[in-house]
Amino acid sequence: MSKITKTGLEALLRPEDSILVLIDHQPFQFANLNSHEPTMIINAVTGLAKAAKIFNVPTILTTVIEERGGLIIK
Repeated sequence: MSKITKTGLEALLRPEDSILVLIDHQPFQFANLNSHEPTMIINAVTGLAKAAKIFNVPTILTTVIEERGGLIIK
């Protein structure tokens, strides 16, 4: 198998070669979070999701049990 190394503009990440996966972005998951302020995380994830939408990057949302974890943040 030959290994081709891309350089220059060919080495850049492109929307058609990308996917965004958001895992467990539910209120229950933020309840015991001590390393970051939940509002900061929500704002960062919202910005990331909006950027993915602008660049047509496919986005997958996945959660744990909805009844226990709550709905995905809007």
